[in-house]
Amino acid sequence: MFLPKLKIKTGKRSVIFFTLPEWNHAKEKILTGKNVSFLNLQIKYNEKSLILGPVIGAPFLSIVLEVLKSLGIEEIIGIGWAGKLSVKINRGDLFLPLKAYAKEGTSNFYFPKKRVFNPDKTLFERIEKEMIERSIDFKKGSIISVDAPFVFERKKVYLEKWRKKIEALDMETSALFSIGISLQIKVMVLHFIIDEVGKFFKKRPEEEIKIKRQKVFELLKDFLDYKI
Repeated sequence: MFLPKLKIKTGKRSVIFFTLPEWNHAKEKILTGKNVSFLNLQIKYNEKSLILGPVIGAPFLSIVLEVLKSLGIEEIIGIGWAGKLSVKINRGDLFLPLKAYAKEGTSNFYFPKKRVFNPDKTLFERIEKEMIERSIDFKKGSIISVDAPFVFERKKVYLEKWRKKIEALDMETSALFSIGISLQIKVMVLHFIIDEVGKFFKKRPEEEIKIKRQKVFELLKDFLDYKI
């Protein structure tokens, strides 16, 4: 498969932003360095680390991770948005997936017989400890990743089945976990819960997210600078 070379030199850590709004909030705040475009991505990097976004969906994420592996990236934090299914979490919460059910098609190519994936234990525990020390409120639980969230949302049978098992829904987490395992990259994910599956909201919970986002970005900045 032909893939144009990304001719940059960087370190071993990266943050991937799944959504454009979070990327727009972060790109000028958590890393100073050079800018480059690649595969419709915006990338900022220096000699220590790299950030990029937006990366929507598991198939595109798989290409990005293969490229990052070729650059020597060894640790990745993904950050995005998810919708809640459980009463255990609320809109505006910061959510850390401990388990991801793969209902997207990409993970099947890496692990044909496996459907449940987890973040890297050491990276997760390191970031979790840092969040507690910095008084960043968060919740943990399970997530399901799908390729067609609107179809999932319209099917009551899906909602009834999965609401008993999981807290949230997204499009990328299980692929990040599965590909991370396959490529031997340490990965974990942070999500802002911005809506509820099966319900319509005209506005995102920006006020609830605002303070958490600032603290999270400070943490990500220190992660990229190897202070964590």
